[in-house]
Amino acid sequence: MIVKCSTVVLLLSGLTAIAAGELPKPFVCAAQMEINSTEAALKNALFCGTSYNPRYRPVKYQQDRLAMYIGAEVINVEKVRNYDSRLEITLELLMQWYDAFLHWNKRTSGNIETINVAEQDLWTPTFAAKSFQRSPRIQNTKQCTRVKCHLSYDGEVIYTVLCTFTVDCYTEARYWAFDTKICTLRIYSVEYDTNQLSLFHFQRRLSYPSYSLLPYKITSFQMATVNSTMSPEFRMDIVIERLVGSHLVVFLVLIVMFCFLNLFSLWFSIDTSARTIAVVLGTVMQGMFLVILYWYGMVKMKPVITLAHLLLGSFGLGVIAFGWTYYARGQITSRKGCTECPLAVIQTISCLRKNRPLTSFLSIGYLNGSIKKDKLSPEWEDNLPEANRQTQVRNLPQDDDTASTTNDDNDVTWQDMVQPVDRILFCAMLTMYLLMFIVYVF
Repeated sequence: MIVKCSTVVLLLSGLTAIAAGELPKPFVCAAQMEINSTEAALKNALFCGTSYNPRYRPVKYQQDRLAMYIGAEVINVEKVRNYDSRLEITLELLMQWYDAFLHWNKRTSGNIETINVAEQDLWTPTFAAKSFQRSPRIQNTKQCTRVKCHLSYDGEVIYTVLCTFTVDCYTEARYWAFDTKICTLRIYSVEYDTNQLSLFHFQRRLSYPSYSLLPYKITSFQMATVNSTMSPEFRMDIVIERLVGSHLVVFLVLIVMFCFLNLFSLWFSIDTSARTIAVVLGTVMQGMFLVILYWYGMVKMKPVITLAHLLLGSFGLGVIAFGWTYYARGQITSRKGCTECPLAVIQTISCLRKNRPLTSFLSIGYLNGSIKKDKLSPEWEDNLPEANRQTQVRNLPQDDDTASTTNDDNDVTWQDMVQPVDRILFCAMLTMYLLMFIVYVF
């Protein structure tokens, strides 16, 4: 049985015309003398002049199978509060079938082609609805509203209802910039099996509207009928996504700015207010933004959690820069810059300075410091005061190997070591940032 698309469109226009008015009331049989219109006479002949019973399938023989065409259109999508993977989907279900008992000759009935009838006057199906995911919740079409029935002269019935179903969805995490959910809804008959009722979906496209359903956007809506199971079934696969890329880009830009602030702070002299403002401001702002980002990711958008992890790594590196700044400043100011550096740090930097390119890099001065103050000579071990050299030699074990190393490397104070350590820390943090962003992207 083929659906007449022109008839369906005509009847849909009629449904829209009565949307603003009251729904048809159940027809009450009346005497012939009380009928004052052709339509009332037609309804009286259909529902009162025959033995029509709306409780039975409208087929001539009970062994016959009723063919029904079904389609759906998404009206609205909303998220269920406190459930991240559960949505409320409002659908307009459109069903069409042929009633074998309700037809008339339009030529003898005032050329009436269609009439509006109440749901109680003729046979209408009742379906159950359930999520395809593992969900014990079973809903049915009895809870639907805005029921409309149109009956044509050839027995064609167009039946539409507006239903809101709660659907359990699963999240597709492959697309990081979108909150994508795939929802599968099963609408099936609990009264009839496939030998009594067969479902077919409309050939014409009944799908999601062209306008966006904020805050979600439907990117795919596929319908299919399944008659191989015990109960005839109508399935809908709905792919819904919420664009969160714009939010993530804003968050990512702020994280990159914090990373640059952490790196940039190491290029200010350690005893200046610029260094203090940079490390304190960066650490405090990253801590506050980290709390907000984790809250936002857990409550609203789960893709933000990955960015929160990235910011956590940046915050950790900022804390290291903050701690190093105040530790070195305390060592310099507490003893007027005369505290001697640990031997391991001195030997490490001395080893790096044996390479000319590294020597040039470690000798780069601060942005807010003078060249005379900050730039160290490649031969800094030989230019230090002789008194400091002798003091270092006396404080170390007097064996040949240690004495030779001490004479070359250990006559350095914290003031001499801060600048090379800042450059080494900058390289280490830059490497960590690059690794973090590579892991985040891939």
